[in-house]
Amino acid sequence: MKRFGLAVAVLTMATMCPAQGTPLPAQDDGADAPPNSRPDTAGTFEQLCGIADSAPRKAVGLSRSPEGEWSVVTDGKRPGPKDNAAARVWRESNWMVDLHDAPGLAMHTGQMCFAADGHVMLLTDDYMDIPNCACIRYTAQDFDDNGQVMLETQRFVSLKTGAQIAAPEASKGFPGVWQFRKVEQLPFYSLLK
Repeated sequence: MKRFGLAVAVLTMATMCPAQGTPLPAQDDGADAPPNSRPDTAGTFEQLCGIADSAPRKAVGLSRSPEGEWSVVTDGKRPGPKDNAAARVWRESNWMVDLHDAPGLAMHTGQMCFAADGHVMLLTDDYMDIPNCACIRYTAQDFDDNGQVMLETQRFVSLKTGAQIAAPEASKGFPGVWQFRKVEQLPFYSLLK
Protein backbone atom coordinates (compact mmCIF):
# COMPACT_ATOMS: atom_id res chain seq x y z
CA MET A 1 0.00 0.00 0.00
CA LYS A 2 1.38 3.39 -0.85
CA ARG A 3 2.35 5.63 2.08
CA PHE A 4 -0.20 8.32 1.18
CA GLY A 5 -3.05 5.82 1.11
CA LEU A 6 -1.81 4.36 4.37
CA ALA A 7 -1.70 7.81 5.96
CA VAL A 8 -5.25 8.62 4.90
CA ALA A 9 -6.43 5.26 6.16
CA VAL A 10 -4.80 5.58 9.58
CA LEU A 11 -6.26 9.02 10.08
CA THR A 12 -9.66 7.59 9.33
CA MET A 13 -8.95 4.74 11.74
CA ALA A 14 -8.82 7.24 14.62
CA THR A 15 -12.56 6.77 14.84
CA MET A 16 -12.26 3.03 15.48
CA CYS A 17 -11.78 1.50 18.90
CA PRO A 18 -8.54 -0.49 18.90
CA ALA A 19 -8.63 -4.23 19.34
CA GLN A 20 -12.34 -4.63 18.82
CA GLY A 21 -13.10 -2.59 15.71
CA THR A 22 -16.05 -1.08 17.58
CA PRO A 23 -17.43 2.01 15.88
CA LEU A 24 -16.92 5.20 17.87
CA PRO A 25 -18.06 8.76 17.24
CA ALA A 26 -16.88 9.91 13.85
CA GLN A 27 -14.56 12.86 13.62
CA ASP A 28 -16.26 15.81 12.02
CA ASP A 29 -15.72 19.48 11.38
CA GLY A 30 -17.32 20.71 14.58
CA ALA A 31 -20.80 19.33 14.10
CA ASP A 32 -22.00 16.79 16.64
CA ALA A 33 -22.12 13.31 15.15
CA PRO A 34 -24.34 10.56 16.48
CA PRO A 35 -22.35 8.48 19.01
CA ASN A 36 -22.12 5.40 16.79
CA SER A 37 -21.74 6.94 13.36
CA ARG A 38 -18.95 5.40 11.32
CA PRO A 39 -17.14 6.92 8.38
CA ASP A 40 -16.25 4.98 5.27
CA THR A 41 -12.82 3.45 5.84
CA ALA A 42 -10.27 1.87 3.55
CA GLY A 43 -10.27 -1.24 5.75
CA THR A 44 -9.88 -2.45 9.26
CA PHE A 45 -6.66 -1.92 11.19
CA GLU A 46 -5.53 -5.50 10.55
CA GLN A 47 -6.07 -5.06 6.81
CA LEU A 48 -4.10 -1.81 6.85
CA CYS A 49 -1.36 -3.62 8.75
CA GLY A 50 -1.25 -6.52 6.31
CA ILE A 51 -2.56 -9.17 8.73
CA ALA A 52 -4.64 -11.67 6.77
CA ASP A 53 -5.93 -13.69 9.74
CA SER A 54 -6.65 -11.72 12.90
CA ALA A 55 -8.56 -14.49 14.65
CA PRO A 56 -7.82 -14.43 18.41
CA ARG A 57 -6.43 -17.98 18.23
CA LYS A 58 -3.72 -16.69 15.86
CA ALA A 59 -2.45 -14.20 18.44
CA VAL A 60 -0.01 -14.62 21.29
CA GLY A 61 -1.86 -13.56 24.44
CA LEU A 62 0.05 -11.83 27.22
CA SER A 63 -0.78 -10.57 30.69
CA ARG A 64 1.02 -8.32 33.19
CA SER A 65 1.00 -8.96 36.94
CA PRO A 66 0.67 -6.14 39.49
CA GLU A 67 4.45 -6.50 39.99
CA GLY A 68 5.01 -5.60 36.32
CA GLU A 69 5.98 -9.07 35.07
CA TRP A 70 4.63 -10.06 31.66
CA SER A 71 3.74 -13.69 30.91
CA VAL A 72 2.26 -15.62 28.00
CA VAL A 73 -1.34 -16.69 28.46
CA THR A 74 -1.60 -20.21 27.05
CA ASP A 75 -4.57 -22.53 26.70
CA GLY A 76 -3.89 -23.99 30.13
CA LYS A 77 -3.06 -20.69 31.83
CA ARG A 78 -5.31 -17.77 32.62
CA PRO A 79 -4.36 -14.23 33.63
CA GLY A 80 -4.08 -13.65 37.35
CA PRO A 81 -7.06 -12.04 39.10
CA LYS A 82 -5.09 -8.86 39.79
CA ASP A 83 -3.31 -8.60 36.43
CA ASN A 84 -3.62 -5.02 35.20
CA ALA A 85 -2.58 -5.16 31.55
CA ALA A 86 -3.06 -7.45 28.59
CA ALA A 87 -1.79 -7.67 25.04
CA ARG A 88 -2.30 -9.70 21.90
CA VAL A 89 0.29 -9.97 19.16
CA TRP A 90 -0.20 -11.26 15.62
CA ARG A 91 2.77 -11.92 13.37
CA GLU A 92 2.64 -12.68 9.71
CA SER A 93 5.22 -10.66 7.81
CA ASN A 94 4.20 -7.54 9.78
CA TRP A 95 3.38 -7.39 13.47
CA MET A 96 0.07 -6.18 14.90
CA VAL A 97 -0.22 -5.46 18.62
CA ASP A 98 -3.27 -4.75 20.78
CA LEU A 99 -2.26 -3.34 24.16
CA HIS A 100 -4.61 -2.66 27.08
CA ASP A 101 -3.45 -1.09 30.34
CA ALA A 102 -5.80 -0.37 33.23
CA PRO A 103 -4.13 1.99 35.69
CA GLY A 104 -6.81 2.45 38.36
CA LEU A 105 -10.07 3.88 37.00
CA ALA A 106 -8.48 4.83 33.70
CA MET A 107 -7.96 2.70 30.58
CA HIS A 108 -5.09 3.14 28.12
CA THR A 109 -5.41 1.08 24.96
CA GLY A 110 -3.56 1.03 21.71
CA GLN A 111 -3.13 -0.80 18.49
CA MET A 112 0.22 -0.76 16.71
CA CYS A 113 1.40 -2.00 13.36
CA PHE A 114 5.09 -2.76 12.90
CA ALA A 115 6.66 -3.54 9.53
CA ALA A 116 8.49 -6.82 8.95
CA ASP A 117 11.78 -5.12 9.91
CA GLY A 118 10.23 -4.02 13.22
CA HIS A 119 9.69 -0.27 12.74
CA VAL A 120 6.31 1.22 13.63
CA MET A 121 4.05 2.19 10.72
CA LEU A 122 0.66 2.91 12.32
CA LEU A 123 -0.60 3.52 15.83
CA THR A 124 -3.90 4.27 17.49
CA ASP A 125 -3.94 5.29 21.14
CA ASP A 126 -7.05 5.77 23.27
CA TYR A 127 -6.99 6.99 26.85
CA MET A 128 -10.23 6.96 28.86
CA ASP A 129 -10.31 8.83 32.15
CA ILE A 130 -13.59 8.47 34.03
CA PRO A 131 -12.92 10.19 37.38
CA ASN A 132 -11.10 13.29 36.13
CA CYS A 133 -12.95 14.25 32.95
CA ALA A 134 -15.36 11.47 31.89
CA CYS A 135 -13.75 11.64 28.48
CA ILE A 136 -11.63 9.74 25.98
CA ARG A 137 -8.58 11.01 24.10
CA TYR A 138 -8.32 9.43 20.64
CA THR A 139 -5.02 9.63 18.79
CA ALA A 140 -3.95 8.15 15.45
CA GLN A 141 -0.46 8.40 13.99
CA ASP A 142 1.24 7.42 10.75
CA PHE A 143 5.04 7.06 10.71
CA ASP A 144 7.84 7.27 8.18
CA ASP A 145 10.54 4.59 7.91
CA ASN A 146 12.59 6.33 10.64
CA GLY A 147 9.82 6.22 13.24
CA GLN A 148 9.00 9.92 12.91
CA VAL A 149 5.34 10.94 13.02
CA MET A 150 4.23 12.02 9.54
CA LEU A 151 0.55 12.61 10.32
CA GLU A 152 -1.37 12.76 13.59
CA THR A 153 -4.96 13.37 14.58
CA GLN A 154 -6.12 13.79 18.14
CA ARG A 155 -9.51 14.56 19.59
CA PHE A 156 -11.39 14.34 22.86
CA VAL A 157 -14.90 12.95 23.27
CA SER A 158 -17.24 13.27 26.25
CA LEU A 159 -18.36 9.94 27.69
CA LYS A 160 -21.61 11.59 28.80
CA THR A 161 -22.71 13.00 25.46
CA GLY A 162 -20.57 11.27 22.85
CA ALA A 163 -19.75 14.70 21.41
CA GLN A 164 -16.29 15.94 20.57
CA ILE A 165 -15.02 18.42 23.17
CA ALA A 166 -12.05 20.74 23.59
CA ALA A 167 -9.07 19.25 25.40
CA PRO A 168 -10.09 19.28 29.08
CA GLU A 169 -7.82 20.65 31.79
CA ALA A 170 -7.44 17.10 33.15
CA SER A 171 -5.77 16.01 29.89
CA LYS A 172 -2.58 17.75 31.02
CA GLY A 173 -2.15 14.86 33.45
CA PHE A 174 -2.83 12.11 30.90
CA PRO A 175 0.03 9.77 30.02
CA GLY A 176 1.69 10.35 26.69
CA VAL A 177 0.75 8.44 23.57
CA TRP A 178 2.52 5.07 23.35
CA GLN A 179 6.14 5.65 22.30
CA PHE A 180 7.07 2.22 20.92
CA ARG A 181 8.91 2.92 17.67
CA LYS A 182 10.42 -0.55 17.22
CA VAL A 183 8.77 -3.86 18.06
CA GLU A 184 11.81 -4.68 20.22
CA GLN A 185 10.81 -1.83 22.58
CA LEU A 186 7.62 -3.61 23.65
CA PRO A 187 7.96 -4.65 27.32
CA PHE A 188 7.01 -8.24 26.46
CA TYR A 189 9.08 -8.60 23.27
CA SER A 190 11.36 -11.26 24.79
CA LEU A 191 8.29 -13.51 25.20
CA LEU A 192 7.47 -13.35 21.49
CA LYS A 193 10.61 -15.07 20.20
